[in-house]
Amino acid sequence: MKKEDEIEQLFKRMENQLDISEPSDNHQVRFFEKLQEHNKLITLQQPKKQNWTKIIAIAASITILFGITLITPLINTNETADLSSVSPQMEDAQNFFTVAIQAQLEEINKNSSTETDELVRDVMKQLEKLESNYETLKKDLVQSGNDKRVISAMITNFQKRASLLEEVLEKINDVNALKLLKNENNIL
Repeated sequence: MKKEDEIEQLFKRMENQLDISEPSDNHQVRFFEKLQEHNKLITLQQPKKQNWTKIIAIAASITILFGITLITPLINTNETADLSSVSPQMEDAQNFFTVAIQAQLEEINKNSSTETDELVRDVMKQLEKLESNYETLKKDLVQSGNDKRVISAMITNFQKRASLLEEVLEKINDVNALKLLKNENNIL
């Protein structure tokens, strides 16, 4: 309350001292002309800097895209290739082995038991080695230009994996059959 009174008293004291005269009629016109000239100077100077930076940025982008477009086909993005890259028949063979191996792995997982855990771990280690060997063969296939010996080695690798899994599956089935037979004998 007191501050408001002080402010009012201040204005009352300065009432005759305040500049209350109106500016001349052309004052507003002159002000806008000066403002417009000032804006022209600013807009004329800034676009030159912005245009060059924009042009340089666009040129750099185009150069980079052009360079990438030219260099990409030259770079061998496929450091490895599998059988499916050789021919449709090899793709069919690869698909056949992949499906067969996957089915055998599922069957092993389904039929494994505590008695066969060590056998399963051992076969998984052997499969890892064969898979690692296959990865090396994939690199060799690219480097050799689809050499028939490399293709044959890749097919042999698939065959080894499939036959290894088949043997392990037979052993698991034998262990499970013996286990079942023991349980039946114990019951009798």
